[in-house]
Amino acid sequence: MITALNYSHVAIREADLDLSATSGIKFWFLPEGTPDVNETCVVWLQAGAFGTALHSHPRKEAFFTVEYGELEICVEGRWVRLSAGQSITVAPGQSHTVRNPTETSCLYFYTVTNA
Repeated sequence: MITALNYSHVAIREADLDLSATSGIKFWFLPEGTPDVNETCVVWLQAGAFGTALHSHPRKEAFFTVEYGELEICVEGRWVRLSAGQSITVAPGQSHTVRNPTETSCLYFYTVTNA
């Protein structure tokens, strides 16, 4: 289980945040930091937008950390709202998805690791 990740080295230009040509979500994949990390993304989610379809990772943990704005994560049918600085870990096999029901865009980090 990941307890803390440091993304202070990540820089995103304001032009990168233009979501007009997307469905309201934009991903930036980051280089892998350790052998147990399979995938790390920075995600910009437009106000009112939904993330990926409901899904699960049978043998992997998903770790979400909100950097800016608010994000709602549905884990096993229960919605949880996170604000900037808050995190949640989704256990292997748990179904999950995200949405941004607020009027402000949200920036969050998403990491998938070996359980």
